[in-house]
Amino acid sequence: MASFEPEIVAFTCNWCAYAGADYAGVSRIQYPANVRIIRVMCSGRVEPSFILKAFEEGADGVLVGGCHEADCHYISGNLKARDRVESTKELLALLGLGPERLRIKWVNANEGEAFASEMDDFVKVLSKLGQNPLKKSRKSAEPAVPGFEQIMKSTDAYLCVECGKCTASCPVARRDEGFSPRATVEESLEKRHTEIETGQQLWECLTCRTCEQRCPYNVRFSDFIRDSRIEARTLGLDGNPTQSGQMYSWMRMMAKDGLKQDRLSWLDGLKVKHKSTAKNDIMFFVGCLPHFDISHRHIGSNSLDIARDSIAILNAIGITPVVLSDERCCGHDLLYSGDARSFKELAKKNARAIRAAEVKKIAVSCPEGYQTLSQAYPSVIKGWDVKVIHISELLAERMEAGKLKFKKDINLKVTYQDPCRLGRYMGVYSEPRKVIEALPGVELVEMEHHGPDAVCCGVSSWISCGATAKSIQLSRLSEARATNADLLVTSCPKCLIHFRCALSGKVPGEKDDFEIAIEDLTSLVANALGVGGDN
Repeated sequence: MASFEPEIVAFTCNWCAYAGADYAGVSRIQYPANVRIIRVMCSGRVEPSFILKAFEEGADGVLVGGCHEADCHYISGNLKARDRVESTKELLALLGLGPERLRIKWVNANEGEAFASEMDDFVKVLSKLGQNPLKKSRKSAEPAVPGFEQIMKSTDAYLCVECGKCTASCPVARRDEGFSPRATVEESLEKRHTEIETGQQLWECLTCRTCEQRCPYNVRFSDFIRDSRIEARTLGLDGNPTQSGQMYSWMRMMAKDGLKQDRLSWLDGLKVKHKSTAKNDIMFFVGCLPHFDISHRHIGSNSLDIARDSIAILNAIGITPVVLSDERCCGHDLLYSGDARSFKELAKKNARAIRAAEVKKIAVSCPEGYQTLSQAYPSVIKGWDVKVIHISELLAERMEAGKLKFKKDINLKVTYQDPCRLGRYMGVYSEPRKVIEALPGVELVEMEHHGPDAVCCGVSSWISCGATAKSIQLSRLSEARATNADLLVTSCPKCLIHFRCALSGKVPGEKDDFEIAIEDLTSLVANALGVGGDN
């Protein structure tokens, strides 16, 4: 049997590391021929998405090579590379691939021996680790791609009377005159399908369902967009994904076999179990919160605080939730970006793990996970009979039953952002407000647009996070600021990420016009119960 030969991808900066590798070659310095070198202008240009894509495609190891720390030709590009590699190692540990498969190395142009020595050692380490487990994953069959006639029929797009209420209501269309839900449906009615598949409009839609709130004929435009993206993806199109698609990479990795994840190290001090032991046990679905905590650390996402606070809250009201060690991403973002195959694989893996834990009720803090587990899983998982509830609904139930008592005054004036999936998709508006209003010392003031009329946070499924998205976000933050609230509260980890991201960079005009503290509902509840962190 042939010995295992690791496959290594090396991203090397043009000025030093690539020159060092070239020096090794011309000087006939021997090193294993296992490496495929990709030259980049600066190691700081190597984004996490590049590294994750290499692993997704089967690389056994990835090396990032750059100039020594004081010698970067672009001042500090190599320092950015170092920070990115360290955070990507954390993602690899979470996924179960292992941080040892990723290295960063400073190599000068005259250090051919150093490059060769690094490759020798890397090959030895990878040989002991073995093959990238994703290589062994079997590839599932592509699901049937819905045709446009089928999409039109299933979403009632044929009923469109071109009244234009959808376009007049759309937050994207108000800022981008080239975008129009009405015109998109009209193109389909006129059988101009290619224009839809290859046009940018398909990816600019937020699938927020604002247009559907206004449509007199109940055309399901968000479903129309979701299903049309499946067809577009078969043409190799994927819009303009955030962070070059790094989130999609690790979501697709989780859809594959062979990974032994390490996703529960943050549970210290919290009471959980890994299998149901009683009929009424509740599982807490963590989802991608550990991953977002890493991928969006640069804007202070602190996504794991939501998971910790959620479980601390459950513990405080007498619940020891089931938390699964091999849970995966729910698949929402892949489904709404057109990757129906990976979504189905994630759903099957999650369903298998949930059934093995004998769970019949799931609590979630993420509205997209809530909507996906409740509404999308029944379409791909036969006999899916698990009840799913958002944590705000669970808390409202406990309050009504007199089983939830708060200990600590919060003393804040707050306003509330209705997440699209929680509100317009799942119809949950009153429960988060009941919880907020019950918090000692909290005054809730509503924004001009709230409830069914609330405006989206500007990005969905990590697609098209550009100028239009930021305009929507800043407008919404300005609306929140106009209430004179101390805090903007949301019940969605992604709303929190997108608003904090909008405030992390430059803004037009005075920052005071937009700046407001933003927290998840679970943070307030945990603090009122006396079990929260220092948020």
